[in-house]
Amino acid sequence: MGQSIKPRRRGELFAFLVVFSGVLFAGGPAYSSCDVLKVNGANEWRPFSWRTPELGEMKGIFPAIIHHVSKTVPVRSEYGPDLPWNRLFALLEHGSIDVLAGAYLSAERQTKFELSHPVQEDEVTVFIRAGMKAKPDGLDGLIGLRGRAPYGVHLGEDNNKFAADNLVIDSQSLDDIAGDLEMLTDGRFDYILMSRSYGKKAVSTFGFDGQIEDVPWTAARRSVHFIFSKESPCVTLLPEFNAVIDEQLQAGFLDEFQTGFDTAGGFKNTAPSADTVAE
Repeated sequence: MGQSIKPRRRGELFAFLVVFSGVLFAGGPAYSSCDVLKVNGANEWRPFSWRTPELGEMKGIFPAIIHHVSKTVPVRSEYGPDLPWNRLFALLEHGSIDVLAGAYLSAERQTKFELSHPVQEDEVTVFIRAGMKAKPDGLDGLIGLRGRAPYGVHLGEDNNKFAADNLVIDSQSLDDIAGDLEMLTDGRFDYILMSRSYGKKAVSTFGFDGQIEDVPWTAARRSVHFIFSKESPCVTLLPEFNAVIDEQLQAGFLDEFQTGFDTAGGFKNTAPSADTVAE
């Protein structure tokens, strides 16, 4: 029979295997542990992200960038179901999803998550009934009125505090812009806070031209980013995302997409196709 391994030798063998395993798995790229990128985002926030009603697929500027990144790194994207906005952030914080395809910058999010370079800037404004007698000329003009803001609308730290202290705003996550606009015309709300380009397109598409208008002033300008979970192995893809964002901005493709959205004839058929933006 062969000689048994003495305890000292067994320990040396174990140490060798640990070191060898570390070398073996450290040799690959940093994103090797991220085989599937779990993505989610806003259900209806054009042109940044939206779901097609027939397939549930996500389209828009942010999914187009993800599509482009997947061509350069060995990762497959998997899009999650439509969920409330606050639920998405809870899942993101715990690493149940890897990245949120578009959200406003805020100090809290910078602390909790990893943010990409800014992809676009979104202008938040106020939509009111066209026949409103005393039209607000600033946020303080909304005091005493009943407002609506889709969950996730962010006015910046100071304006958010002002709104929380002084304004009455319903911010339930309904994802029903047509219903919101109808409630505004019916007088159930006095105003809606939302993206100017998105809101103007919705007003036109759902037949509220002449009944609803946006005020000339801007409530906030907010940069929009990819938001990565710090608990996800896919956070190592952040440099690749930033490189694609910078490349697309420099080439003017993202501005072209925004222009195409602003000038397209239909809210449900915006152009150009999200699949072609980052080609």
